[in-house]
Amino acid sequence: MKHPQGNPSKRYHDRVARRYDQMYDDLYWEFHDELTWRAVKPHLPRDLSAHCLDLGCGTGKWGLRVLKSGFATTFLDHSPAMIDQTRLKLESMGPRAKKAELLVGDIVDMTDLAADRFALTLAMGDPLSICTDPPRAAKEMFRVCAPGGVVIATADNKLAALEHFLERKMLDELEQFVRSSRTHWLTDEVKEQFELHTFTPTTLRSMFEQAGFEVLSLVGKTILPVRKNKELLEDPQALDRLLRLEHDLARDPFAAARASHLQITARRPVV
Repeated sequence: MKHPQGNPSKRYHDRVARRYDQMYDDLYWEFHDELTWRAVKPHLPRDLSAHCLDLGCGTGKWGLRVLKSGFATTFLDHSPAMIDQTRLKLESMGPRAKKAELLVGDIVDMTDLAADRFALTLAMGDPLSICTDPPRAAKEMFRVCAPGGVVIATADNKLAALEHFLERKMLDELEQFVRSSRTHWLTDEVKEQFELHTFTPTTLRSMFEQAGFEVLSLVGKTILPVRKNKELLEDPQALDRLLRLEHDLARDPFAAARASHLQITARRPVV
């Protein structure tokens, strides 16, 4: 696999790896994660001998859940420091850790991974938006996916980013963004300002279909503006009601357009 030197994204993620979990430790992300796991669970393989893949694994949040469910899991991230954090968590998992494989690599070039192997591939935390070539990454996901296997991936929603430019009266930048669908990670450190690719529901679906996938669903996360109303999440009853409302709203494919992130579930056809 290729590991470009001086990669701003790698530099940023290496720097924040040790405190990454704390950065996303609040009620909103607990709500967000519960939505995610409810979407993942129905697609866990029925065969416990199946192999699963966690792309852009970060500190291992999703791959570790899959591993705990009994499946051999490969963790891949372009940040060695993130992989180190995953390795530390595996140390407390006993014999189950033997079913984990850790790799430093780029999702646009996964030549170290065999083709037609993985029954379930997760790409959470928007690695498609962070990588240098999303269409190529989608094709790589198709290549490593087993026939009939499922990919669940998230990406930044282009439509949700429009407000950022308007709030700051950045009309020139808004025009450029609308044309290109590209912006940059917001950080003060210039050497860590990596490019972000954003998608609309239409362009994300099209990219996966062009890679060869059958799209099963495409939803937004979160559709309800709970991030601005996190106090509601302190009430367990309100939390359950909001989760049900998210589920109901997600049935309308057009509702995804108002969410900050998009989540696509796609299957490699069995030929």
